[in-house]
Amino acid sequence: MSDNEKKMTRYDMKMQRRQQGGQKTDGGVRLLALGCIAFLVFCVGVFAWKTYQTHQEKNETYVTIGEHEVKKAEYDYYFYSGINSLYSYYGDMLSYMGLDLSKPLDEQNFSEDMTWQEYFDEQAVMQMKQVYALSDELTEAGFEYDATEDVNDFVDSLKTAAVSAGATSEAYLKASYGSFATIKEVERLVERDSIVDAYYNDIMEGIEVTDDEITAYYEDNKDNYDSVDYMIWEVAADIPETEEETVDETETEDETAETLSEEEQAELEAQKAAEEEAVKEAAMADAEVKANDMLDQITDQESFETLCEAQADEDSIEYLKTNVKMSSVTPTTVASWLFDSERQTGDKTVIEYSAGNAYYVVYFLNRYLDETKTVDVRHILIPSDAETTDEMTEEEIAAATEDAKAAALEKAESIYEEWQEGEATEDSFAALAEANSTDTGSSTNGGLYEAVTYGQMVDSFNDWIFDDERKAGDTDIVETEYGYHIMYFVGDNGAAWKLSIEDTLRSQKMNEYVTALVEPMEVVYAKQPETEETETSGETTAETTEDTTAETTAETVSESVEETEE
Repeated sequence: MSDNEKKMTRYDMKMQRRQQGGQKTDGGVRLLALGCIAFLVFCVGVFAWKTYQTHQEKNETYVTIGEHEVKKAEYDYYFYSGINSLYSYYGDMLSYMGLDLSKPLDEQNFSEDMTWQEYFDEQAVMQMKQVYALSDELTEAGFEYDATEDVNDFVDSLKTAAVSAGATSEAYLKASYGSFATIKEVERLVERDSIVDAYYNDIMEGIEVTDDEITAYYEDNKDNYDSVDYMIWEVAADIPETEEETVDETETEDETAETLSEEEQAELEAQKAAEEEAVKEAAMADAEVKANDMLDQITDQESFETLCEAQADEDSIEYLKTNVKMSSVTPTTVASWLFDSERQTGDKTVIEYSAGNAYYVVYFLNRYLDETKTVDVRHILIPSDAETTDEMTEEEIAAATEDAKAAALEKAESIYEEWQEGEATEDSFAALAEANSTDTGSSTNGGLYEAVTYGQMVDSFNDWIFDDERKAGDTDIVETEYGYHIMYFVGDNGAAWKLSIEDTLRSQKMNEYVTALVEPMEVVYAKQPETEETETSGETTAETTEDTTAETTAETVSESVEETEE
């Protein structure tokens, strides 16, 4: 070792190892840092890719309707509108239709060859076809309609529903119309739909239906519009009620059944069923004899009445039926007999009703077309409900009820006086109805009810509008169980049967018109899933597993809120 070389002491070697170790540690840190950076780059890439995918899915064409490219948000609006509409109408009854909104729609069958997913898809596509076809036409025709109020009503109802559901308007909107829904987009669609609806109604009102067309339709469908007067009496079979078995008897039968073979048990049950059937047949045979005996004694309407009154246990039993439509007659065997084209006044018969264990004695009086006029009327409803609690005594409730009625009458008289002192026209009455009436069925339409039939409204309301002396422009205040009605009689309308047929024919013509518009429109999905395609209504509707789980608004909103909170 030369003199120039320094001897390595134990301290020097220790420091050298520490330095080398420090160098290794710095290298590890650099490697870890590089790894973290790579991981972050990967995460950013994944996020960017997901964002890109979402952006693409949101902005690319989902389906083409004719010449119109529809994005996913718009498709979802119509898809979920179909679900919402069905749910709002049927509610919990949907389960009886085979639809569970908490499960995937493409795993539930609407029919033998169609899932609920395909059904709602078909409805959405058909709705879009009609909207675009009519929208194109109204633009070309220069049709204008201000839908501002409709959009504002939608926004208000959305906010109210969101508050009721305990969610933000945004969360409620997405839960109701899909994850891509925005208030701006949905407002645009609501506005367009409102304009299209206005155009649709405008065209429909302009469709002419002639008297000859109405007459021809009636001749082909008389049974649906004619009325009959008839008399009917039920002779029920006197079937003895099965005596309730005691616990001891039941236990004895169970013990006996345990000792019998399956064949012997089946034979025993068959024997018991045969005995019960024999008892029923005997009772029905006896009822048939009584019914035919009554039939033999009937010579006219008066004799039928006499026989019924002699057998009636109560004075309230109704045996005379007047102005009855075929759809209201039960059972159907009686309806078929009454509406037979060969039926004549004075015809009588006995009809078996095995499902009800009875026979019916029926006497035919008349068949005719009811020409009674319908009427048009406006009204303003001021409710007279009193606020009561369970803690209140009967006297307190009675007093509160009287006070509420007095307050309602005073308000009705004040509004009535306001109208009388003003222009006192139908238009001014309609304006007051929209401002004051609580009747949801007419308040947004100036309080108007059109083509009201006799008996459609509650008694005092009905009696006032169908008074023989009633004439156009008559006004008054009428009290009903709902409160006080400020009345305005618009005038007589046509007979119900004629108006019904006219509406039917006009709807048929409108359907033909719209069908001709949408028929040439081709439907093409941008992405065809790798599943079998199903032909529906002249267009190809692709099955897809995307967005197949639809839930009720409340459930979906709840999940959306939870996700937002997370």
